[in-house]
Amino acid sequence: MNTPRNPQDSTQGHTQPGYIPPTGQPSYSQQDNLQGYGPRGASDDQTWAMLSYILALVASIIAPLVIYLVKMNESRYVRFHAAQALNMGITAFIESIAIFIVGILLAVATHGFGILLMLLAFLALGIAHLVYLILAAVRAYQGQPFRVPTIICFRMVR
Repeated sequence: MNTPRNPQDSTQGHTQPGYIPPTGQPSYSQQDNLQGYGPRGASDDQTWAMLSYILALVASIIAPLVIYLVKMNESRYVRFHAAQALNMGITAFIESIAIFIVGILLAVATHGFGILLMLLAFLALGIAHLVYLILAAVRAYQGQPFRVPTIICFRMVR
């Protein structure tokens, strides 16, 4: 007969229907749950990666930071996309401060014309940020790597 006497002697013993592991040894899924890494599919990683971009629209830095901290040791894919969404939020904040300072200085120097330039720069930054968040979210959900250009996303968190 080809049936092994002890299911531990062969790897086929673990794949047979109705196989129950010995009581002294936890099964594969119990070991994973003890370590905090439950079974998950690729679609779960893609969903979390997409959520890191979509939730950045609502909570610019907080949502990607939470996803990054929770999933950083579980999935390199989610970590990459959450770090990129976090970097986009931090970069937008830094660029907004720079636009505000330059706009105020120009407004003082040009007797108010700098405010119009500041509003146009904020509008351009907002549109570019929104477009790249949407593009990155779509690519993340499709499972494709996507790097946002450095001008929109300084790579501070890896």
